[in-house]
Amino acid sequence: MRLTRRGRIVLVVALVMVSLGWFWLGTRAAGQAAVEGAVTGQAGSSWVEVHESDTVRPGDTAGLR
Repeated sequence: MRLTRRGRIVLVVALVMVSLGWFWLGTRAAGQAAVEGAVTGQAGSSWVEVHESDTVRPGDTAGLR
């Protein structure tokens, strides 16, 4: 396939634009996947792991209900 100098430039620019478009779509999909599991209206973690040696005071669990 023989291309003129102008044709090669157009082809390279088109490939760069398509690559950037795919990259942008990939970042949008990754951002959407990260948000899927989030609970809105709640700050912090919705659960706490307590071990045998931990001390839990009554006020510590007030925000978890």
